[in-house]
Amino acid sequence: MKKVLTTVTLFIMVILVISLMVLNAGAWNNSLAKTPPMGWNSWNIFAGNIDETKIKQIADTMVSSGMKDAGFVYLNLDDNWMANPARDSSGNLRADPTRFPSGMKSLSDYVHAKGLKLGIYGCRGTMTCMNVPQSGSKGYEDRDAKTFASWGIDYLKYDNCNIPNGSDMKTDYQKMQSALANCGRPIVFSICAWGYADWMPATGNLWRTTGDIADKWDNGTNWFNGIINAIDNNSKYTNSATPGAWNDPDMLEVGNKGCTTEEYRTQFSMWSMMAAPLIAGNDIRSMTQATKDILLNKEVIDVDQDPAGKQGSRVKSANGLEVWVKPLGTDGKTKAVALLNRNSSTSSITVNWSDIGITGSATVRDLWAKADKGSFNGSYTASVPSHGTVLVKISTAQTSTSTSAPTLTPTATPTPTPTAVVTQRSAFSKLEAESYNSLNSTTIQTVTTVNGGSGIGYINNGNYLVFNKIDFGSGATSFKALVADSGTANIEIRLNSPTGTLAGTLQVASTSDWNTYQEQTCSINKVTGVNDVYLVFSGAVNIDWFTFAGTVNTPTSTAAIFTGDLNNDGVVNMADVIILAGSFNSVRGDTKYNPLYDANGDGSINMADVVIIAGKFNSVVTKTAS
Repeated sequence: MKKVLTTVTLFIMVILVISLMVLNAGAWNNSLAKTPPMGWNSWNIFAGNIDETKIKQIADTMVSSGMKDAGFVYLNLDDNWMANPARDSSGNLRADPTRFPSGMKSLSDYVHAKGLKLGIYGCRGTMTCMNVPQSGSKGYEDRDAKTFASWGIDYLKYDNCNIPNGSDMKTDYQKMQSALANCGRPIVFSICAWGYADWMPATGNLWRTTGDIADKWDNGTNWFNGIINAIDNNSKYTNSATPGAWNDPDMLEVGNKGCTTEEYRTQFSMWSMMAAPLIAGNDIRSMTQATKDILLNKEVIDVDQDPAGKQGSRVKSANGLEVWVKPLGTDGKTKAVALLNRNSSTSSITVNWSDIGITGSATVRDLWAKADKGSFNGSYTASVPSHGTVLVKISTAQTSTSTSAPTLTPTATPTPTPTAVVTQRSAFSKLEAESYNSLNSTTIQTVTTVNGGSGIGYINNGNYLVFNKIDFGSGATSFKALVADSGTANIEIRLNSPTGTLAGTLQVASTSDWNTYQEQTCSINKVTGVNDVYLVFSGAVNIDWFTFAGTVNTPTSTAAIFTGDLNNDGVVNMADVIILAGSFNSVRGDTKYNPLYDANGDGSINMADVVIIAGKFNSVVTKTAS
């Protein structure tokens, strides 16, 4: 009878899991691209004329120009990197031996050594768009995904040319999605099918919503979109964007000389407002200062990289003058607002607070002027040049919106926002550095880590992060963190104040650069009970996450992390899975995100957590977990 009951229970659980998968199939969660990817692509400036020397020069310049430190980390090869014909006698893709004599694995190693990531190009048809024989992945999806993984590829742009009769677009892209998911390496999946379809958010990390971009302001109804055409076309799909899944209006034309500086500034502004991937397409080896000023504007980049992942939308349009708004963070206090002038002459544009959902007094910061404009009641008006965009950050919080120039240069993305979570968290779970409750410095910023996630960097001597109500149960005796450091630094683990009891010190050894992360461990004096944890930094270090280990007892307030007993009733059963379903597909920063339900500590509540609880199903909870 017990066996029958267990079988029935497991059957019910399987049905529920399947139901959860169906109900939450809106976005593919492979834990990559939690903010829009940033990088460079070869097509706009080189087309098919690419080789190993040029790509290495681009990698060098991405570092020396400051692009990497601004967040541009993906160096993406487009079409024509492959040999002709593209496959060897065994059917494996191969790089052109003349133009890429060292091979793709060697190139990947070179790019990775720079702290960058390498992207590559493929196609769902029999040939790529440059008609290179045997270059398409049709029928070779698994083989090609494993080849890319063996080369160390981090990003795949997957195009839509030379499609055999009878092929189904959705099926073809899902085949490559499955192949990437099983290739043994995390690879961002960029769907390049030249238009939106409702299956795309469940299939890729980003998907093209438009035809190819053109280096023009307005290209009418041509398949090649001008900047303003791409803005209009991409804006139709606002609700599809979410962390890990982004609408893509194609690459940046900034610096390619076909548009004015104001028009390029508009492209960068509006791509950031629309939470679009920021993939540069100019020859960065010879950038003008005006181009650098656009691409490296950290305050505008922060709008694009806001971890809440909301795509901005047009809220007002009249006579060629538009107001767009994008919520920043999750507390509703800060908005990015774009004032866009489509006309051929300078005009004044006013944003009314009622247009963007705020009331009372609000502070305004101009992100291109990098200047605080003051406090305003009810509205703000700016003079906007022809084809230009004034981008402002409007905040109802009475704190300064200015940003300090950091003294360090790790790979930076958004300025972090303290976590709203004030409930107890287990010391024995993975605690993400960006989930702090408070800090003592405006120089600290969020940085992009090698796994596509986020950490904390721009740390100086004396900075500290505070994590409230950390439950150590009956005792922790060691501390482990995933860190990166180009020199040496110390992390003091103090309790309940920045000068409180010193539990221990992690002496961080150099990892060679800001983008090479290593797990490092130290012993600590035994810590028990619930404490506020202060990480106090001596020297500079990037930190992705940390955790404690020792005598792992059930936390004093909840057993969820260790047992799967989400309702604390002493047994892991269907009731716990149902509770988990209520938070399914929430991610850190969502109001419904509960870290106690994030069983694997990856920052999102998803099928992985269900699987962990399923492994404990029908177990009775004891007071001590091993």
